[in-house]
Amino acid sequence: MAVENFQRELYEKKLETKKYFSMAFEILKVFINENKLWTIFFVIANIWKLFSNIIENRIYDYKFLIFIPNIAATIYIGIFCIVSIIKIGNKIENKVFEYNLKDIMKKYLIIIAILVIAYLVAAEIIFGIIANFQAAIFGMWWLGAEIARPLYVGYELFLIIFEIVVAILSLVVFGAIIFLISNVFYFVQIYCIRSISVQKAFGLNLKLLEGNRLRILIPVVSLATLNFILTSPFSNIAILVSLSFLKFLPIYAVFPISIIIGTVSSLLIIFIITISVIIYLNVEYDYVKKHNKNLERK
Repeated sequence: MAVENFQRELYEKKLETKKYFSMAFEILKVFINENKLWTIFFVIANIWKLFSNIIENRIYDYKFLIFIPNIAATIYIGIFCIVSIIKIGNKIENKVFEYNLKDIMKKYLIIIAILVIAYLVAAEIIFGIIANFQAAIFGMWWLGAEIARPLYVGYELFLIIFEIVVAILSLVVFGAIIFLISNVFYFVQIYCIRSISVQKAFGLNLKLLEGNRLRILIPVVSLATLNFILTSPFSNIAILVSLSFLKFLPIYAVFPISIIIGTVSSLLIIFIITISVIIYLNVEYDYVKKHNKNLERK
């Protein structure tokens, strides 16, 4: 089916995940074909971001020479993602995309501000959990050792039990973080594609999440996890840096790997954007039909 007919199919009924993926592949090909230059610059920015992480860990002077292009690459990546959401939404709804730099920058800055605030709040919560988590682990370790000694529980068995408890607690914390993130899964698409305020976009996001949380969470989180694993050797996270095989390679060997991983990661990010827009539109159309509403459109 042609991309021009996707809107009708998304409006008719809620689709299965398999159909979302097939649609996303078709739209991805069209998007890249129609936005070659935008996409090339996006790939280059991603490659640079990955490669620069490795360089930063190996040099101590003139780091500002890396910092400045990193800022430029980060800004471009953010703007590219917002423009991509708008373009893909317009493509599916058979609308002509009109560049409005002021509107795009406004959306970009507002989304960045929201993400920064959310990050600070989440970091505060997570650090608090980790602090209590560490105290709990230490307490369990001490108490477990005291209980295990008189019961003649083997040290190896005690370690196994302790590791299971830690793993369960870690999964609980991770699950809590995913749940918090899942409360805004439709917000960015709504705010970028529709001409509504931040408050209304967030309100609609909460309404669309009712009964549709897993519909977008499973594919997006799965793909995002795949992208994280793919790019983890280039990460600046301390534990990942220590485990990365790239630290054993010379710079000239890291660069071609950066190109390959950066290119694949870029395509994966665009695919994630595409499938998230498709799922959002499908869920929104279903909501409009059920509530007999007309949403303000761009």
